[in-house]
Amino acid sequence: MDGSGTPEGSEATALGAVERGFVLVGQALAGALARLPRERALRVARGLGRGWARSRGPRTGDALRNLRIAFPEWSEAERRALLERAFANMAAGAVEFATMMRLDPETRRGLADVEGLENLEAAIAASPTGAVVVLTAHYGAWELLVSIMASHGFPIAVVHRARDNPLFDRMLGLWRESSGVELLPRGSAARAALRALRQGRHLAMTLDQDCPRSEGVFVPFFGRLACTRDGPARVAMHARAPVVPIFIERIGEGLRHRVRIEPALELAPAGDDRAAAVRENVRRMVAVVEDAIRRAPDHWVWIHRRWRTQPIGEARPYPSRGRPLLPGSVG
Repeated sequence: MDGSGTPEGSEATALGAVERGFVLVGQALAGALARLPRERALRVARGLGRGWARSRGPRTGDALRNLRIAFPEWSEAERRALLERAFANMAAGAVEFATMMRLDPETRRGLADVEGLENLEAAIAASPTGAVVVLTAHYGAWELLVSIMASHGFPIAVVHRARDNPLFDRMLGLWRESSGVELLPRGSAARAALRALRQGRHLAMTLDQDCPRSEGVFVPFFGRLACTRDGPARVAMHARAPVVPIFIERIGEGLRHRVRIEPALELAPAGDDRAAAVRENVRRMVAVVEDAIRRAPDHWVWIHRRWRTQPIGEARPYPSRGRPLLPGSVG
């Protein structure tokens, strides 16, 4: 499951230094919380997340800008209340992911109720290879989603973009592989993805992040055009693989989750204008992601600069990242 493009020049240098610091702190916190009972660790993590939002720590400014774009009708108080819940959920998900390796497959299966399994079974039966494209997002405890699916016996592959921070990259890869998830390198993602589908492995792909213009198309997301990778749509169309939206949602504030498996999307056929069909299918896929976020907006990662890449001539809604954001800096 991948992120967006990398900043360039001094912006990348500054951001890289901040990220290295965050990873070191995150590793220390994860190690400390991993020694606590999981429910207590979750409570601590949620408190830290809320505190981060209340103190207006780094990335809260971007999150509020995104919330103003997505929910212009809300009051600022409503947005800030959602921000606290969103940061609490992100912190809880990070702790669950960090402690996932110590759970056996049976325990992982028991973490979530699965709704709509018949939709996945129908899509598998309709697939020429028995494999489907799982459409999801950085939503809820999304890293747990692929682990839970793998624990249910569904072979899962995900596209893995190497991070600039090797410490974080190694940690992330180890956690994913411990769940039995196959990692596909971004550099050869299309070929690897098609091969995985031919081999009957379900391909999990997120479709909620910004990308360079050369790698995507502009489609509406919360009423504003957002550059979105067209690779998932192209892969699904080429392989004739059903696209099944699957999202994981937390039940209350505890350890239990709900996996929602929706019916396979109806994709537009390539026809005479393949580019138009690809764009339409990306639009349909992103619309499903938006519907999920609207259903539980505190589950999404609002810190991501989703509208960073804009059509030519349109201004970006974010300031430069030449300097890291400091507590109290909210645009």
